[in-house]
Amino acid sequence: MNLAKLFLATGFIILFCTNGFSQADTVYMDEILVSAKRSDNIIKTNINGKVLEIENPHDGGAMFKNQVGFGIEKRGNYGMEPVLRGFKYSQLNVQFDGGIHSANACPNRMDPAISQISPEEIEKIEVIKGPYNVRFGSAFGGVVNVVSKKPNRENGKLFSGSFDGGYQSNGGNYYSNLFAQAVGKKFDFSINAGYKDYGNYESGSGQEIASSFTRWGYTIKAGANIDDNQRLQFTLRQSSARDVLYAGLPMDGDHDNSTIASLDYGISNLSESIFSLKIKGYGSFVDHEMSNKRRPAYKFTHAVSPVQAQVYGGRAEMGMNMGSNNILYAGLDFKQIAKQGHRDREVFINPCPPNQEFDPPKVFQDKTWQDSKKNDLGVFFENKYELNKSLVWLVGLRFDYVSYSINDPADDFKEHYNNDIQPDSRIDPTITTSLTWSFAENMNLQWAAARATRSPDLSELFINHLSIGMDAYEYLGNPNLKSEVNYQTDIKLEKHWENVTVFGDVFYSYLNDYISAKLDTSIAKKYMACKPPKGTKVFTNVEKAFMTGFEAGIDVNFLKNFTYSFGAAYTYAQNISWEEPLSEIPPFTINTFLAYKTDKINTRVHARIASEQNRVSTSFNESSTPGFAVTDFYFTYSPWKFLDINTAVTNIFNVNYVEHLSRAYKAMDTQSLYYEPGRSFNLGVRFKF
Repeated sequence: MNLAKLFLATGFIILFCTNGFSQADTVYMDEILVSAKRSDNIIKTNINGKVLEIENPHDGGAMFKNQVGFGIEKRGNYGMEPVLRGFKYSQLNVQFDGGIHSANACPNRMDPAISQISPEEIEKIEVIKGPYNVRFGSAFGGVVNVVSKKPNRENGKLFSGSFDGGYQSNGGNYYSNLFAQAVGKKFDFSINAGYKDYGNYESGSGQEIASSFTRWGYTIKAGANIDDNQRLQFTLRQSSARDVLYAGLPMDGDHDNSTIASLDYGISNLSESIFSLKIKGYGSFVDHEMSNKRRPAYKFTHAVSPVQAQVYGGRAEMGMNMGSNNILYAGLDFKQIAKQGHRDREVFINPCPPNQEFDPPKVFQDKTWQDSKKNDLGVFFENKYELNKSLVWLVGLRFDYVSYSINDPADDFKEHYNNDIQPDSRIDPTITTSLTWSFAENMNLQWAAARATRSPDLSELFINHLSIGMDAYEYLGNPNLKSEVNYQTDIKLEKHWENVTVFGDVFYSYLNDYISAKLDTSIAKKYMACKPPKGTKVFTNVEKAFMTGFEAGIDVNFLKNFTYSFGAAYTYAQNISWEEPLSEIPPFTINTFLAYKTDKINTRVHARIASEQNRVSTSFNESSTPGFAVTDFYFTYSPWKFLDINTAVTNIFNVNYVEHLSRAYKAMDTQSLYYEPGRSFNLGVRFKF
């Protein structure tokens, strides 16, 4: 506790930092990559909201499918998650609007943080590939900052907005969305609300895939410009998903309700030496329920699991001019993750010999999260020094003081660890540095290196005999886990001509104490012990592992209105200690498109080509997957300024394919891979007012 007080005291003494401001009357609340120089951010990228409008992804995770370097982990058609270069889950720092965090309540991650925001409300997505940012929380494998739409002052209207609606043939899917804003000189208010009703889709072979869901949600954003250089902003986001089918998991989602609220204050140009101060506070609340009532096992056991997750946090940062060529960013942040819940079981028939029937049924309650918490108090510093007009040096330092608690442990969990179930508190340091050269006209070279840490999450520490992995084993948490350590370096080259841009990025990541799960045949299964597989997987630290790979691409503008883009990415990952590949690594993938755009027409033909993935982990019973090539066509026609007509044909050639990171069917009537949708004809309209 004394260490926590020391961190707090240190933080408030030096109170801290954010971005430089290009205009005195602009206070950036939600972005993390604002920079006066494009060359400062060449390892960092943006996913433009206009691209999302064209592709119209239905889910937060689906937004990343066509992005270079990303894969998608899929358990159902809702709640998909991005995987960046092989980094996933809490190895990726996924946040909203510059520092707002949420957490999954479901131990099987039916409700990852990215599912709590709708693609229709997104302005852009900022991505930092690698552990090269210390200012917005721990960044072990990368940062994904989802920036929601803000009121638009450029059109000069007091009231404006848009309404979207559409239909997709494969699944009989309907969607609608409303965005409205009111903007005055000193205030602004906006609301974004949407509804989606998606059915089961058919694969390219005509197989019906259990994938339906219903979702609605809204976001309210209200801001006041107190002065030209001061802004106060409140954001409230609520969403609800119902009857979500997860064929790749043992249960389906009955409901998932979330509320996320935040309050921001920002001020720029306080003095000659202090150019910015930002303060943020937020809370996230997720209420999730899942059951097996749609599964074959329901005739034996009625199982329902209500679980909850809360995240409370905040941050403060200040930006200071330390000289004409030197900027210091420094700050503190805090995040508490708390999870509760259980699984209620009514056992009517014991399928294990001698197949007993119970009338009345036997009733059991299993502790899911054991009422556990994780606290993370961080202090960070980042210094950016312009050595000369063509060379910028950045150094970042971060310390996280992490502590845990388990308040309602299960008796067998305590017994297994001889009552030693309280993880040690720890201080996790992160250090990063980079050099950016602009050594020729429109040519930049950046080298970055970092030592980053990731403390274990609550499932890795405290889960108790639940099937949460890609295989059928029960998993057991380990309160003695160490923090993961990532030694990573990137080298990226980028060159711009008038109509051509090329880039290449090579990375290497050496991992110590990588957290995985290892089979222990001496620990019997707790549930359905008569059924295979035998034994239990226990979370453990792998001493040595590594990932290496690249992203490369080219963009060409030609004949005034045409654009051609080509991007490729590959990751090679090896568990050195176990002498096998790391599991769930995306295959070599190419994304390419040809686009034509005028004032009234915006059309694109996009192809995604993935190779076979045969580097698989035998420890996780991971299967090889064949390669595929899938092509989509998008067309938008805007006959008038107030109307857009959107059409698309996705998977034009009706390819029957499966993504390597998709989970195979679990606890279903039939065994199957989780195939992607076959051909779909889509039509939508947008009215602007």
